[in-house]
Amino acid sequence: MSEQADADTMRDYFQRVMDDWRPRQAQAHPYAENATWKRNYVAMQGWVQANGLEHGRVLEVGCGTGLLQDLVVDYVGVDVAASSAAFMHKPFLTSSATCLPFPDNSFDGAFSVWVLEHIEQPEAMLAEMRRVVRPGGTLFLVAAYAVAPWVSQGVHRRPWRELSPHQRLTKLSIPLRASAPYRIATTLARRSGDLIGALGGRPTRLRYGRLIPNFEHYWDYDADACVSLDAYSVALYFVTRGDTPLYPVGLLRGMLLRARPQIYRINK
Repeated sequence: MSEQADADTMRDYFQRVMDDWRPRQAQAHPYAENATWKRNYVAMQGWVQANGLEHGRVLEVGCGTGLLQDLVVDYVGVDVAASSAAFMHKPFLTSSATCLPFPDNSFDGAFSVWVLEHIEQPEAMLAEMRRVVRPGGTLFLVAAYAVAPWVSQGVHRRPWRELSPHQRLTKLSIPLRASAPYRIATTLARRSGDLIGALGGRPTRLRYGRLIPNFEHYWDYDADACVSLDAYSVALYFVTRGDTPLYPVGLLRGMLLRARPQIYRINK
């Protein structure tokens, strides 16, 4: 399948998601009651206040049902699904996250929550967000990291009899691969290599694994994710381009970084 076909499939999928949702239900969205969502919202409020963005111009990439449009006064939202407009009372444009329809340095800040993992070309999305934020502006990013490749097929949920031989082997390996010792050992080894590679002084490439998203059966959170990202690789992407990490602070401290917000001051 071509990249354009992939993009069209993704757009149509999120268009259906928005069509199935009703504007009156927006404030009852399951994410709004999710404990992780609430923690992220508190973190976003802190980001807005700490950086004087209450009246700054702020962009949300992947605004969905518009839950966050009142976070600031001067808000602009973009989403690949045109039907997101039904949820919005602030300015909204239909747009791909990898080709934002704004001039350079248009915003004082930009944020995105649980969108990056759904983008076929996540590095292009980060580049676009950096491009449209002015020098000295800030960027707030939350993503689902380390999405397991078996999630899209529901291997961990489905009964043994429904699985192929390969899926059964995968299911047997999940307890080991999900264990803390295994995750810590493999993560530290991988990130140590990434850090060494970043010491050369050149901008690093974003490292991620491609997934096969499942748009028919939502077996678990992020069954529809397109890529499996590493939080530390995202951090290195910004730091090696000269941006200042506001949270977490320092590359060594971030070696065990998992699904936490990342905040950067953009320097260009």
